[in-house]
Amino acid sequence: MQPAYKTIIAVIMICLSSFSLRAKDTPDYSVDKIPAELKKNANAVVRTNEVILEIVSESKANHRVKYAITIFKENALSEALFTQMYDKFIKLNNIEGTIYDGNGKRVKRIKNEDIKDYSAIQGFSLYEDNRIKAIDPEYRTFPFTIEYTYSIDYKSLFFIPSWYAFPGYNVSVEQSSFTVISPINYKLHFNELNIKHEAEVTKGTEQKTHKWQIENFAAIDYEPFSPNPYFSHPCIQLEPSKFNINNYQGDFSTWEDMGKFMCKLNKDMDVLSDETKNEILELVKDAKNEQEKVALIYQYSQKKNRYISVQVGIGGWQPFPADKVDRLSYGDCKALTNYTKALLKVAGIKSNYTLVNAGSSIRPISPAFSGNNFNHAFLCVPLDNDTIWLECTSSSSPCGYISNFTDDRNVLLITEDSGKLVKTPAYTAEQNRQSTNCQVQFSEDNNLMVNATINYGGARYGKEYRLLHKDEKDRRKAIINRIDIPNFKLIDYKLTDNSCRKPVLTKSIQLEATNYCTTLGERKILKLNLLNAFNGVPNYARKRRNPVNIQRYYSECDTITYELPSNLKVEALPKEKVLETKYGTYKSHAKVVDDSIIYYRYLQINKGLYPKEEFNDFRDFLESVSTADNAKTVLIPKT
Repeated sequence: MQPAYKTIIAVIMICLSSFSLRAKDTPDYSVDKIPAELKKNANAVVRTNEVILEIVSESKANHRVKYAITIFKENALSEALFTQMYDKFIKLNNIEGTIYDGNGKRVKRIKNEDIKDYSAIQGFSLYEDNRIKAIDPEYRTFPFTIEYTYSIDYKSLFFIPSWYAFPGYNVSVEQSSFTVISPINYKLHFNELNIKHEAEVTKGTEQKTHKWQIENFAAIDYEPFSPNPYFSHPCIQLEPSKFNINNYQGDFSTWEDMGKFMCKLNKDMDVLSDETKNEILELVKDAKNEQEKVALIYQYSQKKNRYISVQVGIGGWQPFPADKVDRLSYGDCKALTNYTKALLKVAGIKSNYTLVNAGSSIRPISPAFSGNNFNHAFLCVPLDNDTIWLECTSSSSPCGYISNFTDDRNVLLITEDSGKLVKTPAYTAEQNRQSTNCQVQFSEDNNLMVNATINYGGARYGKEYRLLHKDEKDRRKAIINRIDIPNFKLIDYKLTDNSCRKPVLTKSIQLEATNYCTTLGERKILKLNLLNAFNGVPNYARKRRNPVNIQRYYSECDTITYELPSNLKVEALPKEKVLETKYGTYKSHAKVVDDSIIYYRYLQINKGLYPKEEFNDFRDFLESVSTADNAKTVLIPKT
């Protein structure tokens, strides 16, 4: 039997050992531990982002995350929020949250009642089976750190996540890692983007592990004209090779394989009733050609149906059948695209269901890496000497018009038994044009009466035609907000929609402005570019990080005629300005004809990806454009 004092010492040593282990396991989130270079330009710092994905089988995976971020400023509070979606294929487990003060001392644990559970149904959705769990720590003593841990069970590899190390602008990263554990014989399908060091790979008898990590990623400011940030910073795109979902076997190893999977999902979804088939045949019986048939059928679907998001089933990827859309007269992008495809089939016209990552900002899709990178479906109609693209969710878009929502990008065309990557049309500068013709009556008391006609084509049409679908109050307000003239009043306006394959929206406006000129003694100073002066010159960049990305060609063509009062004449006109650069072209000049000044202006911006070292050259071009656009003429009394 041990002496009592030895027993006491043993107990003390065990307690001290236990305390030491706990202390070692407790993270030190004190702000003083953050390297100084990570605090520069940072509103927040990611302290750790440890992501472990374990692939168990073709239909099962587990995802474990430990994430901690230090918040310095109120404008970074959104970075402290937790949001995670789940549904019948994604089970969210073991959510824990802990808040630490600036010294790293724990001040609060997130309780179960602090975790909100919402339906993910959107305002334009009929129904969805997605839900969201969310946490707002509701802590406002800066700086503080919030740590989250959670796990996700995936019932299909269809949903496995990629890893984006870029946390957002003005956020640094102290440490971030991505570990993927997979069966030894499973082919891991991944793409490394902007990674300095390849994965650390270790192999066992039954499993293999890939691990990527970055450390001390300093915060960066937003830089105008930058490429998509998620593809210019460290990223691991991860997609399943073989997987199973709802008894559908799939493989994303190639674009052809992904196309085959989509063919399975869409099979037998194009069935229509005999009544509808007969209606379509009657509709197109007198059509002169296939283009006219396509237009008639597209307009038929537009008038009959309305867009409602329906995110159920296989992750919202499988359309519901054409006969259901026909009966209910609504559907989401998948359903309406599939329905229009079925109608065209009745008329003997083949078309292709097409997947796209839609949005005005073009997200690159690599031909070399296939995967689930899409958020929208639309339709491609390849005719003998023409290809027509149909936006089936829109009730008003002209037949064949492709907007900046889907232009100039790789899309996945689903063929009869496979898939292939193709590119949608891109606009030229001439097509993507805004042109202005303006008549201005200039009075002796410095007032203007303006009648202007502005035409919008190409991608600009897609932006401006939304005005047609606003109510009168909002439409008038939007038009007024786009006019940058001091002391003006909108008298009247008219919108004319030339809705065709290459549509043009015409905006006619009538306005008056008072005290437009600057008066210096007897002289009047008049800015000639009344409606379209460029003033968006970015700041000079001392240390640019990203290349210069101009996504689209664009042009403006303006003619303005000023009718001068009988008692004034021109003393001086701005000099003719011509700028010819790789980034664009600018030309402007003015001349006097009888008692009028006629001002001409042309601006073209050239699409391209230019080296970061050329940003200031591009900026200088824009500054020269702005200077020329704000040039003035001098008027004096006639003697």
